[in-house]
Formats: sequence, structure tokens, C-alpha cells
Amino acid sequence: MSSRSWRRIIIGIIFLIITIFYTFLFLKHASVTNELIFNIAHIKSLSNIFTSPINFDYWGHTGSLINFYSPWLTILPGLLFLNQNVIIGFVVIFALVTYLTLTSSYYYMKKFSNDTLEALLFAVIYTLSFNRFLLVFDEQRIENYLVLIFLPMVYYGAFQIFNGKFQDWLTLTLGMTLIIWTSPYMAVAVILTLLPILPLMIFSKLSHNWTYWGKTLLNLIKAGSVTGLLTVGYWGPLLENQWSEKIVQQKRPQFDYWSWLNQEFLAKNNWYLVLILAILLGLVLIIIFLKSSFSYKIMILESFALATLLVIRPRLAFDTSRLLFAMITILDLFAIIILIRVVLLLFQEGPAILQLLILLLAIGDFGYLTFSQANQLHPHNKIEFAQKIDYKNLAVNYHDKASDSKNHFLIDGRSSQVQFNAKGNEYWLQYYNPKSVTMDIPIQKYDGYKVTINNEQPKITRSNRQTLLLQTDPNKNIIEVHAHYTVLAIISLLINLFSFIGLSYIYFSDKWKMKKKIVAES
Repeated sequence: MSSRSWRRIIIGIIFLIITIFYTFLFLKHASVTNELIFNIAHIKSLSNIFTSPINFDYWGHTGSLINFYSPWLTILPGLLFLNQNVIIGFVVIFALVTYLTLTSSYYYMKKFSNDTLEALLFAVIYTLSFNRFLLVFDEQRIENYLVLIFLPMVYYGAFQIFNGKFQDWLTLTLGMTLIIWTSPYMAVAVILTLLPILPLMIFSKLSHNWTYWGKTLLNLIKAGSVTGLLTVGYWGPLLENQWSEKIVQQKRPQFDYWSWLNQEFLAKNNWYLVLILAILLGLVLIIIFLKSSFSYKIMILESFALATLLVIRPRLAFDTSRLLFAMITILDLFAIIILIRVVLLLFQEGPAILQLLILLLAIGDFGYLTFSQANQLHPHNKIEFAQKIDYKNLAVNYHDKASDSKNHFLIDGRSSQVQFNAKGNEYWLQYYNPKSVTMDIPIQKYDGYKVTINNEQPKITRSNRQTLLLQTDPNKNIIEVHAHYTVLAIISLLINLFSFIGLSYIYFSDKWKMKKKIVAES
């Protein structure tokens, strides 16, 4: 067996040990919160996603539009693990996400730096970072730490293009596609960090010719266009529904970094210490800036800009709380890369045993910090494999105003309990009244409904509760509601599907031609 194969096996074992360690901490110290239940409900509600975005079995049976606003493609494989015990299944999903985070961060940093030690340090610190710890144990929304798998991929692809290696436009495309299908706010934050790089390339020797600018712009446009086609299945139906719904998400609570700094340091007459540390940090960064390649210099500049934004928190006409939250993760990524760069520049001439010691210290120190942070948590509802979770009735209000109705029907404006049945994308009930009444059905109004009363389609309107309003027939009424995608949504999904098939065909065809060319020349 070659040394390369042995290296891969050893790295795989290291990643497996870290994954088991992190999963054990999650099992022992994480709480079963509404966010964790939301993750399970969201994945389970995707069982009929290819026929309808609405699943009446979940979200309190109110026809929630959650699958329009929360991307679903990258969490869809989770259905394979939640068929039996949902707690065990979710823990398995968490372990897989952790392992993939380690693997992805190592793979793309190795390609970026061509340095195994740098790639290993990045994978370990990135996965065991305090930011990811908060996302896993505090925030708990799976998309917030699932997207960490794809961030190294998209930045690697972007920097390759800016460095003149235009064949990697596909890496940027696939990375952005996966991020959009996981966390749209993160995608916007990534784009905002990539835009300033283009004018900064003026200071690079690579850009001192028109051919570079032409190829760079062409590949960026190509990557953006293909990304749009590969994600139209998400943003197409979303924009169509948002056009009529105008749903606004709640603001995220923001951490006030300036107040914290003032309270913990400046207010305690430690301003001189902060000033000294800031000067020392600035000097170190200047030295690293001068000794590093252009890509690292851009990361240092971007880190300053992101840190300033997070401290100042500019107030704009629209809500930026979720965007700033996403930028914390990007700043964390850049800061880790810069930290590792500092360490490697200090010990770059050291022997192999010193490099091994640095790696072991990183694993030990960050592993211990993660362990200590987890031990400080006091879960009020610990994860138990035998635990029963009512994930079907969880409702998210800002996506589903009908949840406020508590499944109460309004008959001529008066609250009434009516028996109904729901399964998948179907909702039906029987109602008897000798006279015709105005019935307000407590399910969210959606343009993709096909509603029938006694096999005939009535006139449907939107009630003040944003629910379904119709006029019944006298006597017996068999009311059926079938939820499907709208025509525009179906077209968007088909474009998305055929774009993926077409891109896959082009990619594998090019790989096959390249392989044949290598064989012919050998």
C-alpha cells in the first residue's frame, strides 16, 4: 500500500474519532428544543415534496408554506434516517454532517494551499470552533451548521477563478448551488464578500492584461447563470408565492459586540491593555499580510471589513440581522485560515516532528475547549433515544398565520369545531347544515389548491385570518382540498432538473474525453 493511501486512512481515522467525540458531546449535553424538533419536522415533512410543497400531516395540519421559505434539497437525504426512531436517526444525521464538514474543509484547503498540515489544522479547528459549537448547541437549526460543509468549496472555487484558474468555475457553481439550497442568507453574505475581490484584483500582477479580465468576467457570469438554473426550483416558487403573501421573517436578536467590549474591558480601566493587544495584533497581521500570497491578503482585508460591520451594525431600510448572523460564520472561516497562516509562518522551517506536535496540540486544545464548553451546559430536556417527540404539531408562526386558529373553523364568523382528516397533500371533511354558510377553513391560503365541494369547484377567497374561505352547499358537504405545485412552480422545478442533468452530462463527458486523451498520449 502506498504512502498516499496510508495517509488517507490515517486522516480518515482521525476524522472518525473527532466525529464520534463531537456526537457523544451532542448526545450528552444538547437539549431537545423547538429548534431541534423543527429540524425533524422539516425533514419529515419533505416526504411528498416532489408532488406538493404542502404536507398536511405536519405543522399543526394547517397547510404551512414552510417548504417555500426553508430550502430542502440538501436536507432531503435525511429522510433515509428518520423512518424509525427519529432521535437515533437525527443523531446519525448529525454525525454524518460533522464528518462531511471535516472532510470537505480538509479537501478544499489541501487543494487551496497544497499543504497537508495546513489542511488538517483547518479541518480540525473549523469543525471544533466556538462558532460551530454555538450553531450546534445553541442555535440548533441544522441548515446553519450544514452550510459549513459547502463554504470551503465555494471560496476555493472563487479564489481559483480570481487567480486565473478558470477551469474551476464549476466548483464555484456547485458550491453556491448547495449553499442556496441550504441557507439563502448565507448565499447573499458570500456574494457580498466576493464582490469586493474583483476591484481588489487590480493590485495583482495577474490582472495586468485584458485577457484576464475577459476570462474572469466570462467565468463569473457563467457560474452565476448556471447557479441560477440549478436553484430556480427553490427561488422560482418562492418569488411567486412571496409576490402575493408578502411574508416577513422575524428579526434575529443580535449580540452587541461594542457594548460587550466596553463592559468587559474599557469600563474596567483595561483600555491600555486592549490598545497594546490591538497594536500587537495589527503588527502580526501586517507581517503576515506582507509575507502571504494575494489570496491570503484578501482574506485579511475582508476580515477587517466583516469585523467592522459586526461591531457597528449599520441600520438600513431593511432588516440585516440574518445577513449579519451569516457573516459571523464567514468571519470565523477567514479568521481560522489567518490564525493557521500565522502558526505555519512561525514554524515553517521546523522538522516533521514539530509539525506533528502542532497538529496534536491543535486537536487536544480545541477538543478540550469544546469538551469544557459542553460541560458548562445544563440541558433542561436531555436527548434520550426512547423519547417521544410531537413533531407533527409544531407550528412556525411567521410562515403560517393559520396556526393561530388552533384548527378552529369559523361558520358564518362563529368559532366551531369541525372534524377533518389530513394525509400528505390532501385535506378533507364532511359538513352538514340545512342552509348554505360561509366556512372559514383553518388552512393557509395557497394558489396551488384544488378545492371541491361535492365534486364541484367553488369560489375560493382569502379570509382575514389568511385562511381558506368558501360558501358551502345546503345540506351535506364533502369538501376536499388537494395541494399541488402551481404551473410556474412545476416549470421552475423542471428547468432545475434538466439543468442538473445537462450539467452532469457535460461534466462527465469532459472527464471521459480527458481520460481518453491521457490514455492516448501515454
